[in-house]
Amino acid sequence: MTPDGAGAFAEDAARAGAAGAADAPELRLGAWEGPLDLLLELARAQRVDLARISIAALAEQSAAALDAALAARRVPLARLAGWVVMAAWLTALRARLLLPVDARERAAAEREAADLRRRLAEREAARRLADWLEHRLQLGREVFGRGVAEPAAAAEPATDVTGLLRACLRLLELPARERVWRPPPPPLWRVPEALARIRRLLPGLPPEGAPLARFLPPEGEGGGGSALQRRAALASTLLAGLELSRDGAIAVEQDKAFGEIRLGPVDPDASAAEAA
Repeated sequence: MTPDGAGAFAEDAARAGAAGAADAPELRLGAWEGPLDLLLELARAQRVDLARISIAALAEQSAAALDAALAARRVPLARLAGWVVMAAWLTALRARLLLPVDARERAAAEREAADLRRRLAEREAARRLADWLEHRLQLGREVFGRGVAEPAAAAEPATDVTGLLRACLRLLELPARERVWRPPPPPLWRVPEALARIRRLLPGLPPEGAPLARFLPPEGEGGGGSALQRRAALASTLLAGLELSRDGAIAVEQDKAFGEIRLGPVDPDASAAEAA
């Protein structure tokens, strides 16, 4: 940096420090010591020599700051994403300086760097414009417009109010009729039907019992059709099994949470032991 740019450097540093986030990670790169966002602002304004900054040190310190912030869980995720974007732009700007010193290639690199800085400036302008639009007062929510006078009524023939009231009275004198449409309820498998089916199948069950799905009704008796009918059949069968288990007529078992439910006959020895 030249001596005549010291004043501009101080002005840019003060402006960037006021606009930047207070929680930006601090970097110590030898030629630079300070927050990441201030370094990016000065790099955009060409107020810092990026050639004296190590890309490896920049990547390592940025990654360490991200890991520390993630471990502490005090920095919002959006701010962490902003850190990654700033470190990526600085890495891209620094990588442009590693190109050969050939006149043609150097000119192309300088044009590309200038285009990158222009896009960064446009992105910053778009961000500020979005912030400005977001904080503007919105009509109908924070501020409200003045009242508008109603338009003059068009010249229309006078309405027969008396005839309108007489017609309303004739309608009110009509007998009330129920016009509410009630669709027929779907044929659902009920708990009494499930109790009867379990009692009917209980004598033929093996000692180890059978899964709950075996006691569901056939498709023609309410077990098939829509998903509502299948869920109703399953719920009714489970309630019927629990009611029979409460009365001691059947055993309900489930080896693990959310596992298969099995219904089976009650073991007489186990029942006697439990009663004793």
